[in-house]
Amino acid sequence: MRTPRRVFIKQLATSLGAAFILRGAAQAQETPRPSRDSKLMGDAKFVDVEGARTRYFEGGQGEALVLVHGGQWPATASADGWRPIFDHLAARFRVYAFDKLGMGFTDNPKRDADYSMDAIIQHAYGFIRAVGIRRAVLVGHSRGALPVARIAVDQPELVSHLVILDSNTLAPDDPNTPERTDPAPDQKPPTREEIRRAQMASRQSVQKDFLTDAYIEAEYQIGQLPKIREVDHKFRELRDRWVRDNPEKMRENPKLGSNMGTTTWWMVKAKDETLALIRAGRLKAPTIIIWGFNDPTAPYTLGVNLMETISKVVDRAELHVINRSGHFIAAEHPEEVTRLIVGFGCQDWRDTLPPEPDASTGNAPLPVLS
Repeated sequence: MRTPRRVFIKQLATSLGAAFILRGAAQAQETPRPSRDSKLMGDAKFVDVEGARTRYFEGGQGEALVLVHGGQWPATASADGWRPIFDHLAARFRVYAFDKLGMGFTDNPKRDADYSMDAIIQHAYGFIRAVGIRRAVLVGHSRGALPVARIAVDQPELVSHLVILDSNTLAPDDPNTPERTDPAPDQKPPTREEIRRAQMASRQSVQKDFLTDAYIEAEYQIGQLPKIREVDHKFRELRDRWVRDNPEKMRENPKLGSNMGTTTWWMVKAKDETLALIRAGRLKAPTIIIWGFNDPTAPYTLGVNLMETISKVVDRAELHVINRSGHFIAAEHPEEVTRLIVGFGCQDWRDTLPPEPDASTGNAPLPVLS
């Protein structure tokens, strides 16, 4: 497998304004890829995050880097999706990867109101505080990019650098984005072979070598959990209730009545507010956007749209588009994505840590992210 060709769009402040450069990276000679099974994630750990038992993995040495996975209820996405890149990043950072609220082995939301993107954002921030991280690089993929961006906006002292991977959840809406409909309810957990067959046939990924036995097994184990069907049932119930209670909003925009998409009842408020705050200049962290050129559900034009939005307020912003890559860019091209993150300078802030909290008061309570 050759190192993928990538298009690079970079915008940096200069004394004469913003420089805008477009170039292609040269291809390297073929080299064998290492195993995609992580050796450094180790055994899962659990931490209480505001009442939600949360699973996470931790490994490596250096500055803290927090990985927030994509997917939404009731998908089997989890922190295990970072296995193909975890060891690469752990060679340079202290890496944390956790299961989002209601996903993987993390508890489902306990209140109806917590079936929302706002609650997912609050849980992600709560996890960072619960494990004692004071400053970190935040990395968000797909549905995980909106939480990390919102934390960077609301808690700028916490985030040294922001990394966004293939996310139509955060990117400004584009009418050319493919429509997605709610999947049918699962009648029974999938078998390992059904998971593998579906993944191999999916257009979501171009490279398939990350689909190891360990990767498939992780999805299989999550798929067997009763909590997956419980969260699916509740999420659909709440969607139907919202549709009944909001006929006027449904008439204005029927897309709100879906659990999928980005213009949807449970997350549109958080998305619109976050983009508005970014446009208002509240995002301070240097930001790198990395996108798969062949992503069928989040076309790279969305990455360009997001770059246009962020580059107006963040001087140090870069966009990289990697060829022969689908939606799961970190799993398909872990070496290239790691090089981009490290090359962006995400380790150059080690002397800028804020002071320790006052010992007499301890850590401040978690603020409510508005």
